[in-house]
Amino acid sequence: MQRFTDTIIRFPKTLLLFLVMVTMVAGYYGSTHFSMNADLSDLVEQKGEWRDNLDAVEAVFPDSGNIIIAVSSKDGEQAKIATEKLAQAFKKRQLFADVFAPSTLQWFEQYAIGFLSDNEYQSLRDKVALLLPEVMLSTQMNSLQPYLGALDEKLSASERSPEEINTLIQPLLEAMQDKDVDWQSLLFSDVSVPNGYVISLTAVPDYSETEPNKLIMNTVREVIASVGMPADVMVRVTGQTALDYDEIQDANDSVALAGTVSLISLILILAVGIRSLRIIVASYLAVIVGLVWTFAAGLLLVGSFNTISIVFMVIFIGLGVDFAVHLSLHVYEQRLKGHDNRESLALSVQHCISPLGLCALSSAIGFLSFYPTAYNGLGELGVISAAGMILALVATFLVIPLFFQFFGYPKVKRSNAKRSKVALKLSEFIVAQHRKIILMTLVGAVATGYGAMQFQFDFSTLVLKNKNSESVEALQWLQDNKLGSSYQLFAVAKDRQQAMDWESQLQDSPEVAATISANSFLPQDFSQRVNELQESATPEAKRPTMMTWSEFSKKYQQLLNLSQASETNSDEQALQQHLTAKIQPLMQALASQDSAIVDPKVDMLPAEIAHKYIADDGQWLVSVTPSGDMRDVAQVNVFIETVQRVAPLATGRAVAEQQVGQIIVKAFYTAIAISIVAITLILIFSVRYKLDILFIFIPLLLTTTTTLALAHWFGQSLNMANIIVIPLIFGLGVDNGIHIVKRFRHEQTITRFFSSSTPKATLISCLTTIATFGALTLAEHQGMYSIGFLLTIALSAILCFSLLILPAFLHRFESRG
Repeated sequence: MQRFTDTIIRFPKTLLLFLVMVTMVAGYYGSTHFSMNADLSDLVEQKGEWRDNLDAVEAVFPDSGNIIIAVSSKDGEQAKIATEKLAQAFKKRQLFADVFAPSTLQWFEQYAIGFLSDNEYQSLRDKVALLLPEVMLSTQMNSLQPYLGALDEKLSASERSPEEINTLIQPLLEAMQDKDVDWQSLLFSDVSVPNGYVISLTAVPDYSETEPNKLIMNTVREVIASVGMPADVMVRVTGQTALDYDEIQDANDSVALAGTVSLISLILILAVGIRSLRIIVASYLAVIVGLVWTFAAGLLLVGSFNTISIVFMVIFIGLGVDFAVHLSLHVYEQRLKGHDNRESLALSVQHCISPLGLCALSSAIGFLSFYPTAYNGLGELGVISAAGMILALVATFLVIPLFFQFFGYPKVKRSNAKRSKVALKLSEFIVAQHRKIILMTLVGAVATGYGAMQFQFDFSTLVLKNKNSESVEALQWLQDNKLGSSYQLFAVAKDRQQAMDWESQLQDSPEVAATISANSFLPQDFSQRVNELQESATPEAKRPTMMTWSEFSKKYQQLLNLSQASETNSDEQALQQHLTAKIQPLMQALASQDSAIVDPKVDMLPAEIAHKYIADDGQWLVSVTPSGDMRDVAQVNVFIETVQRVAPLATGRAVAEQQVGQIIVKAFYTAIAISIVAITLILIFSVRYKLDILFIFIPLLLTTTTTLALAHWFGQSLNMANIIVIPLIFGLGVDNGIHIVKRFRHEQTITRFFSSSTPKATLISCLTTIATFGALTLAEHQGMYSIGFLLTIALSAILCFSLLILPAFLHRFESRG
């Protein structure tokens, strides 16, 4: 170490030039090679029967629609028109290999009657029987009088309800207002019109682009803008591509916000805690240089960041400053003892290199604990962050000494009475109350241990996303309106009969919102309904009763809201024209169907539908949409269990996430074991008194139970992102233990220990780390938020336990040391 400090003192300009050049190269590499991968399927190594089953289903029925356009409006007709316009516009763009908009298919117009519910059809049939025979007769005879005569007979019937009377008189009231009667609206008034429609797009990403999903999303936005939607029509975009794109945007925005807040918090805490401008600037520069190096190293090591590994930028700020603070304060302490600049630097480097090196190593182990597991996402974060710890250490021992050489060493201020008094009181409290502290530690371990046993792991990827993003809101809207869900399960039936059996068993399950197969696109009782409507619309075979408008208007003057003066102003011929102007399409539709009509068969389905639900070998696809909240892992489990009880090989995203969750839980326990074993080995070879190893682990174990317990009590759960926090507790928390134990053994008493720079450095480094990780709680990305939430709890506990419980145990068993 003496040679190292001599080199810095003798060749500062050369080392500074080298440092600047390396940093510039790293900055250039990072800026030109930056890329993000939001494909969550890449985060975990997926193997097993469930994966083979999912691949087999996707091979037969490829789920190619990666963009879903949700169109909605209070006016269902407006929504339908908008959907048709959008579908045509998307078909003109080469980027979209497939555009599937079921509502635009002529099939549903042609067989609309067969897609009505039983109640809707019955209402239609009743209105046809009530209204059409008379107007049909009037049209055939080209006279209003038979219509008025038949209407008079029906209005005079004693069993007519007020509702039926209003229905009977409505066409005539419209005609009297000089309007063509809208028979379509009158007859179908009780038929519910969908207020939402879906367009499924298949867009193949161009991976030669830096951000292929961005190109797709921009094109989607351009098409939507070019069509020009009415103000009351809402168009939202979801699907896997949209979800991935929104997640990347949220992740980038969240990291930028959290990073900015972290850097500002860092300055404030250092300013208040250290009050030395040179130490603050030196520490800040060390963090910035190390961050630039780590950013480039991360891209070099893993190729691209994912929405979890990008968090390293905030993590590095919180942890990288620890090294700089410890070294800077130790230099300050040596200066306070009267050593000159050269001696202060040499003694500080010599004293700090071992504990800081151990801290970097233990932190790296904590991060790398997921690397040997199947959880690639956290493994990549571990690789980047582990490299960051080593680079932070190197940056600290280069930047801090060089800064002091060029800009001067920190000035010594000897007015530390206030801080010394606080440290003295804390040391006196620990000495006097150490037995009670140890007892309360045991009680706290039992209480938090019980709470920790209640924690849950949530495998849903939706909990990682911003719930207020357009893609997530649209996804929830699709499910609420039974138009689809990314958590649908897909079951492959051997034939149509098995598909029908499955649908029959599942349709009444409360966990199932809807089932869809090729059967869903076949009209119900179509031929029977058409024949019944034809019969209902046919006038009776009897001589019609004729009635003039003058006679009818006098008899029903009150019902028609007529005055004596207005009665003679109505033109019978004009009324006839308004009544029959729009009846021709209905007459033609009914006349075109004869009694020999048959129900449409499966082989008559449009190719766009048949190819999606029926395989060439005759297998049928059954899609099952959940009714519950798929952000609730308990409801996801119940949904999967319900469907697989009927169709054991049913698969889909819900099953994939469930199985991936089990892989992650195994990786979690493996990572904890690796962290504990590796850190124990490090401590065995680095700590002189072996009992100190136990003392170091006591705050870590208590922090673990406290973090899990508080997370459970606050309604939080472990997820795919924040699960790294628990192994990190051991990797990061052991740093404080090493610093405190080594300094305590050097000073030999609690009082002298609290008079040294170590407690202050521990306090400041923990506060800066808490502030930076706490900034993650501002993130819109829920995965980052959850990491920040748990790490804030964990590091706060580590700080308290390290400066209170660990010294109490060291003092209690000091004589045994």
